[in-house]
Amino acid sequence: MALHSALQKLLRESSLSFEEVRAFEAGLSMLTLAEQTQFYEQLAKDPELIYPIYIHFKAKAKAIRGTDAEWREAVENEVKELEAYIAKKRVGEEIA
Repeated sequence: MALHSALQKLLRESSLSFEEVRAFEAGLSMLTLAEQTQFYEQLAKDPELIYPIYIHFKAKAKAIRGTDAEWREAVENEVKELEAYIAKKRVGEEIA
């Protein structure tokens, strides 16, 4: 499946390198159009999440070829980082 054009544009305008964008596009192209649209909408609201999500995408891509424990660790690390990001963002919004 082709990648949603707005999502592709957003990724290409990010701070990811050409190689990182290509790898991320390949992975995201496996999502349905509805999933890509939802992913785009979230990243468009908060583009600074592109790089951390890419890093976790790569970690999970590596972990999927490993053990169940490596997969769980990759997912748990992503959840922890995203929860910390959300908490930090909430604090920043409360201060503003």
